Amino acid sequence: MSRLFRYFWAKIHPSWVLYAGFSGVILGIVLTVMSGQVFCTSWLWLAAGILLIYYSLHCSLRMVMIVAFLAGMVIGNFRLAPEIAGQKVLQSLMGSEITITGKIGDDPNIDAGQTTVSLSQLELSSFEETLAISGTLYVKLSALGGLERSDIVTLHGTLTAGFGTYAGAMYRPELAEVRRTTTGDIFSRIKLGFAEIVRNFIPSPVGDLGLGYLVGLKSGLPDELSDTLRAVGMTHVIVASGAHLGILVSAARKLCGKLSKFSGLLGSLLLITGFALIVGFTPSMTRAALVSSLSLLVGYVGRKFTPLRLLIFVAMLTLLISPLNCLNLGWQLSFASFFALLVIEPRLQKLFYGGKKPPWLANMLLTSLSTTITCAPILIYNFGTFSLLSFVANLFILPTLPYAMFLVFLTGVTSFWPWLAGIVAQLSTLLLESHIWLVNFLGEKTMFIFNLPSGDLRIFLIYIPLLMCLMLQYMHEYRFRSRNARIWPKICPDFATSRRD
Repeated sequence: MSRLFRYFWAKIHPSWVLYAGFSGVILGIVLTVMSGQVFCTSWLWLAAGILLIYYSLHCSLRMVMIVAFLAGMVIGNFRLAPEIAGQKVLQSLMGSEITITGKIGDDPNIDAGQTTVSLSQLELSSFEETLAISGTLYVKLSALGGLERSDIVTLHGTLTAGFGTYAGAMYRPELAEVRRTTTGDIFSRIKLGFAEIVRNFIPSPVGDLGLGYLVGLKSGLPDELSDTLRAVGMTHVIVASGAHLGILVSAARKLCGKLSKFSGLLGSLLLITGFALIVGFTPSMTRAALVSSLSLLVGYVGRKFTPLRLLIFVAMLTLLISPLNCLNLGWQLSFASFFALLVIEPRLQKLFYGGKKPPWLANMLLTSLSTTITCAPILIYNFGTFSLLSFVANLFILPTLPYAMFLVFLTGVTSFWPWLAGIVAQLSTLLLESHIWLVNFLGEKTMFIFNLPSGDLRIFLIYIPLLMCLMLQYMHEYRFRSRNARIWPKICPDFATSRRD
């Protein structure tokens, strides 16, 4: 009993308490989204949660990690109060004619004679007053040209039930008003203008695939190719996120870093900001921009995040920004891939190759295996399909992805010299056509594509043995480090000094 008492009342580093609070915030938001119940509606709950975490940091005991975790859950529950209230207001108006105003949050998607937009910053108009509502609205309009991201539109129509992260939906409402600032969304215009230039040199669907690689523009992709990419398990390559941003940041650091370390940092941060503004702050892009920026800033001062702590911190930030992100498929796949690359893949490398760097082909196989393990349950739950062919596709597409992005970018940049842009466009077309051929070839191998029941939460039980294995491995490494810390100072007196250095 005394040993157990000493264990729980032992001093620990304050960062453990802080990340226990962060984990509580994440779990509090997820549980609130799943249950739809908000218990902490008063600002006093928020103040109490912050004070408890502050007190826990000063104590820094193993026991108070539980207090910090529960305080984080209180904060997470409080954060959902506006969203849940907005959902309840919209649910009370289901099937009614309403007039609502909102801001277009992403690039409008024009397809099959219809324009699809996502509205945020909603304001519900009534006879007496205008009511601000937190949440997003899915809207499908008749084909309209001229709508841009960041436009403020007023709609009148019938409100229907939403799905996923959408609190409601409207189909073919009347577009009463469109308001735009003097300049509009300049970055969206840059993206769309650049896309038109590229399409003049690279035909569809090859050019559309290249634009999907470069700036995440998916509106021009044929439905057949999109379905094949989904079946093969390669949808993530046309969603601008961490892999794409990592390629650009790596190039910026190599170019600007030749001047100075600060130039490399500044150039990378400017590129992250510009790329995020052009693509749009989607859940996956928000996660990628935060991870890249934090890693660069912390690395500049000679420190670094441990992978799991970086994952927890960024997940908490993105959920505090938009709590309903946890229902977004892009956010889920983004963090699953992030967890695979930073946590699972290094442990697989250590398991098979010890401390040595694996060969190129083995490294690609381990990367593909890691992402498949973590993303498969999410894909099965949402689509009911699982493909073994993503291993083969990843081995060819991912290594050539930087070259495809560079050639598409170079095609647009050299458009002032049509003869040069034509040559680059031919190279881009050859590489992108090989990607499409491989995807279509693998899509025909239906024997490797398995159909499973979708929407079954039991599929996530696969994560339990995975997490148990990671926990056992971590405990083994922790005991090994602790034993060396006790034994080696007795054998080698310089051991403690070398550890501090």
